[in-house]
Amino acid sequence: MFTRNETVNTSVTHGFEDLITYHIVNTSLGAISTLVNTLLIIIFLSYRPFRTRYVLLILLNIGDLINSMAIVLTGLNRIELYSTAIRTMTLPVRTSVECAIEPWLILKLIGDILIPVSTFWMGVERLVAILFPIFYRFSVDGKAVKYLVVPGISLLFVFCSICVAFYLAFTENHLTSFYCGRKAAFGEGFGTFIYCCNITCNVASTIFATAAYFKALNLSKTQPRMQRQVNVIRYYLLISVLSTLLVSLPNTIALFQLYVEKVSDSLSKPAYWMQTINSGIHFFVYLALNKEFRARTFRMFKMVHSEEMSLSKKQSPDGCDTPLRGSAKTLTARTN
Repeated sequence: MFTRNETVNTSVTHGFEDLITYHIVNTSLGAISTLVNTLLIIIFLSYRPFRTRYVLLILLNIGDLINSMAIVLTGLNRIELYSTAIRTMTLPVRTSVECAIEPWLILKLIGDILIPVSTFWMGVERLVAILFPIFYRFSVDGKAVKYLVVPGISLLFVFCSICVAFYLAFTENHLTSFYCGRKAAFGEGFGTFIYCCNITCNVASTIFATAAYFKALNLSKTQPRMQRQVNVIRYYLLISVLSTLLVSLPNTIALFQLYVEKVSDSLSKPAYWMQTINSGIHFFVYLALNKEFRARTFRMFKMVHSEEMSLSKKQSPDGCDTPLRGSAKTLTARTN
């Protein structure tokens, strides 16, 4: 699989079995998350009102889907890597450039940046909608700012970040860790940027959404129509809080390990599972708190079920066409 390998002893491969188990669990969670996000994007894109109303949620969904696929590919790569090392007692010799061009690492990089940026804009949008309702209604909602400008800025930020990452990898090409993580490929400085980006965006979104929620809750006492905004902000806020707990916390642990002291695997590894779970949990947040999304989802499943029932009724159990309806006498008259 690799062009260069070095022989190692059992002291190096000690603990690889536990790492394989960890990646099997994480890969399984990633696979489930991939399926859930695929279903979610079908629901969003198949219904025109959702396509126009939930632009930022769709952007977040794309980031979650990319991240989930990256987790699966990363897990498969690591399982193969550690299994081969145990079997052959060799490890690959890698450079930062070789690591940087790994497809799973590129996908992980996109997801690591797009998800927190999308979450950040969600908090900003809700706060602007509550504090400046007239401006939001006439200048943001249903306008190019929401459909093109914000997604465009987000994607541009992701693109520029990736360009910087590749610049660092190619200009400072060096031997690095055999498992090819983000810090191994792009350096500790860029790894710190990723951690800080996740922490800052998620925490900021939580603060913005919390402020918007309590402001809308207070306004709803005198303005009944504001209750709809309260309902919308509720699931935006929950997404932000979950991202802060399940993503920002593990990234804080990673920063602590990078600059202070290594944390036990019993704490750090499950923390990464939390990030994987976060990428697949948003579907259930919408299902629980968004009445329109819930109704649309159930309607879709009902339609699929109805089509399956319709097809089964058109065929007999052995797969032959259903006989013509009518009495034997009528059928005989029709054939004569």
